[in-house]
Amino acid sequence: MLSNREISQNFEVQISTLYNWRKTKPKLYRYLRNADFNFEQSKEINILLKRFAQEIQCDLSIPEIRLFIGSKFEAKSIDEIEAMHRGLLQLHHKELTGEEAPLYFSFYEKVARMNIIEKYILYKRVHNLRAEKREEVSDDLIREYFEEFLGSDEAVSDS
Repeated sequence: MLSNREISQNFEVQISTLYNWRKTKPKLYRYLRNADFNFEQSKEINILLKRFAQEIQCDLSIPEIRLFIGSKFEAKSIDEIEAMHRGLLQLHHKELTGEEAPLYFSFYEKVARMNIIEKYILYKRVHNLRAEKREEVSDDLIREYFEEFLGSDEAVSDS
């Protein structure tokens, strides 16, 4: 647990404010007191996710990943990530009769087979790539971000 002085220094909060928050905002105060623990726990979870990502064996194609990046799918909870394939189907139902229908169905089928951790990692990578607001997303950038998700034909650069 952090002391009030450590909290004050780390978060630039006056000590008198912390004493006030102890009474008026007890949940926030407890969170700040445990901030060091929370940081360590998040760090450990990220390490586990990184290690798990190395074990992913998926067979998505670059066009399928482009489809996901270009979609308007946004998840606000783990439940929405778990049901991601259904959410994507609902979002793209109009496209399912066009020329690209096989691409959509192939992608949804592959995502439906993923476990929750694989879906979470895929979604977070798409989310992070979108946050960069790049003008163009090259095949090489997709290979870099989604290496573990690409099938063996897609994972190797054509150049």
